[in-house]
Amino acid sequence: MDKRRVTLIHTGGTLGMAPGADDSLAPGPSLNRILEQVPELEQLADLRLVVAFNKDSTTLEPENILGLARLIREQAAHSDGIVLVHGTDTMAYTASVLGFLLAGLGKPVVLTGAQRPLAYIRTDARGNLVDAVTLASRGIAEVGICFGDHWLRGVAADKTSVHRYEAFESPNLPPLAELGLHVQIHPHAGAFPRQVPAAVGLALESAIEVYTPFPGMPWRLPGDGTRGVLIQAYGAGNLPMGRPDLQALFAHCRSTALPVVLTSQCLSGGVDLDTYELGAQARELGAISGGLHTRWAALAKLALALGAGASAEDVRQAFTCSWAGEPL
Repeated sequence: MDKRRVTLIHTGGTLGMAPGADDSLAPGPSLNRILEQVPELEQLADLRLVVAFNKDSTTLEPENILGLARLIREQAAHSDGIVLVHGTDTMAYTASVLGFLLAGLGKPVVLTGAQRPLAYIRTDARGNLVDAVTLASRGIAEVGICFGDHWLRGVAADKTSVHRYEAFESPNLPPLAELGLHVQIHPHAGAFPRQVPAAVGLALESAIEVYTPFPGMPWRLPGDGTRGVLIQAYGAGNLPMGRPDLQALFAHCRSTALPVVLTSQCLSGGVDLDTYELGAQARELGAISGGLHTRWAALAKLALALGAGASAEDVRQAFTCSWAGEPL
């Protein structure tokens, strides 16, 4: 039986780094060198190698992520699946953006990386690469993060550890697959409605003010040029609504038609503005419930909607609809 054609796209990150003279990590070997270190990858698939760029993921800009979406579409035309090697720090955001933009691709897009470089003896890089190529060969139309023992839907995943090999979780959605002695694909993998608006993907708006409240925090008005607001609220969407400066922020956003989306600081569960009086007050002042969206999925959806010219009401409607299988 012919092997599946898989394109391995390298963007940088810890996986390919090498220790320097002072034990700090620096950009390491080429992708060809990575394949020399993990030759079994070519036993799993007919691999094509592409280097998009070699950057620390913390330095990515919107144009880099949108460029990856275009590159993946191009490569998917002659591939059965895509593996995207990416740094872990912003992988959940990239996975959310790509999860929305590539929802209708019809082929697997598997993001992976590592907590320790491939050059180290004790590393998770080799196993993650093998698992990612295996999944990309399975033909399941999902955009997800393969890390540790699980494959997680990109629009439902978040990084939760800086030191565990199981670095990502999907708190409000079961994994797409578990990878142990066998690859166990769960029934919901690939099964979700695809309802991404046609105009989405033209731009990724970055002029979004993000607030993470703490007791006593002063609430300053959004800066000039702000297009949207994301508040990572307490619990089910609670905020200190008695504060005049927070009320002024909501009044300002309402008068200037700035959408205000609320997500939860909690990983598990989400925003329900009917649960407590404080959340209901925020809703009355115009807050949009982010429901079960992760912080990254909410930010990606807001950035993509605004980039497509969405109004505040359009954004409100977007958060009532699952574009690409993200839990609501």
